[in-house]
Amino acid sequence: MEETLKSLELNKIEEEKEFINRKFFQALKNLKDINSNYATKPLEISFNWNQIATNIKDFEGKWYLVVIRSIKSINANNDSLSIAEENAYNEAEKHGGLLKYWYSEFNQNRECFSMCIWTSRDIAVEASKKPLHTIAKKLATESNYEFYALEKYILKKKKNETKIKIIQITSI
Repeated sequence: MEETLKSLELNKIEEEKEFINRKFFQALKNLKDINSNYATKPLEISFNWNQIATNIKDFEGKWYLVVIRSIKSINANNDSLSIAEENAYNEAEKHGGLLKYWYSEFNQNRECFSMCIWTSRDIAVEASKKPLHTIAKKLATESNYEFYALEKYILKKKKNETKIKIIQITSI
């Protein structure tokens, strides 16, 4: 009996998380840059996070965010990079747990910014080990990029608040 109650409680918690993730996924459709220099500026001031939080005001959640900032080499193999990026994205979508992929074109200084928002760190790590992600990571070399940095964050949203707290992490 006690095992059944625990199982029901766990199922309810998982269903609630799934419901909140769907709400966040819907809200993220309205994510947009609010700073034209987002490729080099802090994440907190570059996007409309408060608007997103307002759209899910009644909910609380925690998500994992990976940001890639790069400067493309003049000699970069653009075709290979584009194909690898698209393939890795499609692989991540099929894997599940990807709530938002946001990608910019390289600017006049060859700077680029992209980010993936995941339901959890564990799911993001699993997806990053997939074959097409591995290929894309191998292309992030000096021959294709002058600079390539991976940033990791936790996004936290408390119930009834209209802010998303963005916490940079170095390792977990």
